[in-house]
Amino acid sequence: MVYPHSANLRMIEATCQRSGIPTERNLYSMEYYGNTSSASIPLALDTAVRTGIVSNNDLLLLYGFGGGLAYAGLLVSWQGSLY
Repeated sequence: MVYPHSANLRMIEATCQRSGIPTERNLYSMEYYGNTSSASIPLALDTAVRTGIVSNNDLLLLYGFGGGLAYAGLLVSWQGSLY
């Protein structure tokens, strides 16, 4: 699963198209909270954990981006729970 910074759905769709990752594999929080800046990734992850979308040993890609060419990413092997 991919947890992008949820600033703009068109940017997420373009990233998916260029990377070959299906949009269905992306989870984002903007539909519930709007653009929450840096909190968008943990909000999406929290929703996924609460609804059972994320399971132990799942490989998660967390990535954020900002103005200009600022970006960062992290691969996480999910072990456990947020709670």
